[in-house]
Amino acid sequence: MPISLSSSDFSFYPPEGRKIANAHLATLQKIPVALLPVFLAELRDYDWKFPIEQREIVARLEFVQATPTSLSAFRTIRVSSDLDNSENVKDPQRFLAEMTAFLWSSLQMDAYRRAADQFVQLYDATVKPLLAAYPRLVMICIGREAATPPYPLFYKLRNSGQIWTGVRSDGAPAALLAEFARRTAVDTTPYAHWYVDGGSPLAESLPAGATPLLYPALAPVNKQILAIMMSCIRTGSGPEVLHVKLAELTRQIPSAGKVSTDERLQQFVVSLLTEGSGTQIFSTTFVQWATREILRRAQPSTILARYAPRQRQKPFNAMVADALSTNDLDPAGSLVDADMAAFYSFLELKRLPGAKQDRFLVWFEGHSQAFTAAPGLPAGTTVDSPVEMTELLSQLGAAA
Repeated sequence: MPISLSSSDFSFYPPEGRKIANAHLATLQKIPVALLPVFLAELRDYDWKFPIEQREIVARLEFVQATPTSLSAFRTIRVSSDLDNSENVKDPQRFLAEMTAFLWSSLQMDAYRRAADQFVQLYDATVKPLLAAYPRLVMICIGREAATPPYPLFYKLRNSGQIWTGVRSDGAPAALLAEFARRTAVDTTPYAHWYVDGGSPLAESLPAGATPLLYPALAPVNKQILAIMMSCIRTGSGPEVLHVKLAELTRQIPSAGKVSTDERLQQFVVSLLTEGSGTQIFSTTFVQWATREILRRAQPSTILARYAPRQRQKPFNAMVADALSTNDLDPAGSLVDADMAAFYSFLELKRLPGAKQDRFLVWFEGHSQAFTAAPGLPAGTTVDSPVEMTELLSQLGAAA
């Protein structure tokens, strides 16, 4: 049986999440206990979700209200009496963790996954995806300060688009910034245009519509996280203890070093640095993870992501201790990281609604090599003729 919920159970939730929960209280009261913590966790963090995520949360609640049979498979999953308790509503993250542990221990995780797959299939079949207002454009700069490697770049990408070997580097950064600025002026939707950089940015100021994530500027948050990691190393605490401490920091966003007056963006930064594996240590990993999460969560129109040299590989404890240092960088290794990360970003882009119309560009910064993918461009081809970055963007259809 579902938990008996009331409006007072959501008094600990932030205002917008509480408002949505109360507006859909009758629906929440019908959700089986096994699935309930998933919905509650989203409502608990609703105020910090990006607009498209908020619309998705409401759409799923409305779908459940209109199609209660979509939850039938979840009703066959038995739940312990400890979990069937309204007190769990106050802390949905803990509720979700305990539910997950119970499903594993009771050998019901496979049944839960089948129920989840069935729910998603029914939802996807009846709810139209939210499409971007314009074809997305992702521009990625890799290999800053790196020499030309003795191996071909874009190996994983080459069958999905065009390789360019004659890109003129003069004026290329300005062309990328100009296209980024043009798109921010055309589409003023909040969180539609992101600039991510692992080091110092291409320009001192970005367009007013840009949402910036500059890795060095996030040091106030990262210092706290690294201090927690070092404390766990010194005391010999295991990964479970570290996970709990980082989760506590995520829930106490104001106490994490302030890097933005936008609470949604502040929470996003904290989540990137607490939930990403290696984002606290390697700038390349941070740019890759941030790009992935921006695409997955915000589903923006534009991303301009730029990789910078990361610290050199060392024993783990030394890397944690030196994470914020710039004294021993590895441009060559960073290029390897960024080349593969660009491929991962391309895969993430292709998972989004409307992906067939999206555009993608990777440039080996300061050099003549680039990769592009867009509708109509011949895949698996190489172009050796000289080309300006402005021409490349135009051929991509970025200005369309």
